[in-house]
Amino acid sequence: MNDPGFPSGIPPQNEWGPPGNAGGYAHKEDGAFAHDPEVYPQNGQMPPPADPQDTDPAKRKLRILVIVLIIAFVLWLLVFQVFVIRRVNVSGTTAEIWKTVANAAGLDHSPFFFFVNENKVREGVESNRYLIFESMQKIIPGTVNIKVIQRRPYAFFTHLGVGYVLSKDGMILEKTRELRDGENLMKVIGLALPDHQSPGTLPASNNPTQTETMLELFNELAVWQLAKEIESIDIAESLNLTLLTIDGYTINLGDESNLHAKVGTVAAVVSELRRRHMTGGIIEATRPGEATYRAEQ
Repeated sequence: MNDPGFPSGIPPQNEWGPPGNAGGYAHKEDGAFAHDPEVYPQNGQMPPPADPQDTDPAKRKLRILVIVLIIAFVLWLLVFQVFVIRRVNVSGTTAEIWKTVANAAGLDHSPFFFFVNENKVREGVESNRYLIFESMQKIIPGTVNIKVIQRRPYAFFTHLGVGYVLSKDGMILEKTRELRDGENLMKVIGLALPDHQSPGTLPASNNPTQTETMLELFNELAVWQLAKEIESIDIAESLNLTLLTIDGYTINLGDESNLHAKVGTVAAVVSELRRRHMTGGIIEATRPGEATYRAEQ
């Protein structure tokens, strides 16, 4: 006869399942029962035993070594084969000195692309006194475009029996005892120099403003396309700058003020005098926009 306290005659199980949880059931807070896969798998089978290879320390070390070697090989491939400088394009100079630019910039030995630094390239390029660095562009995976300006002989001066070749920006390009090296260049007269000068530097005049005046004159003569027409410039007296053209015009500019306007006036006057076939004489252009001409007597 069934005990009325236990319906169906089934004694109540512990809410956490049979002793030891052998039934594979766990009690949830909401009163539902859930299957415990760790105790009783769904398919009724126990998981397979672990692969003995996974527990072998020597084989694990071997696998790690292989992975490390693969990563190292990939890195080597990227650093030494993919991201390396293989092409250097140089603009702003003649093709003959392309290799000189690449060597000066340190790009002749195929460096790692991401190690190429613009400041170092600039420093390398400008270590060559004939070159001025302008810009650099890197293109993945291995191309570098460099823009430079090549200094060219522009003027010539002598000091203590030695000749010096100057660029338009005043850099001393060459030092020579062959004075005929300056035959086709504009001569600079009157530089107050204390001693011999060195290539790769500006003329170190005793008068600080003298070099600045010379450079400003160089620039204005280039702007007004008169540089090839000038035989010499005399900057010995800062209040009386003088030019001499290749066809004999002596030009007085006065002091260094308003050189742009003065040289522009001179360019117009010289052009008109040549049109009239008048050579030689003196052009006074000490005031901006005004000039007078005196023919030779």
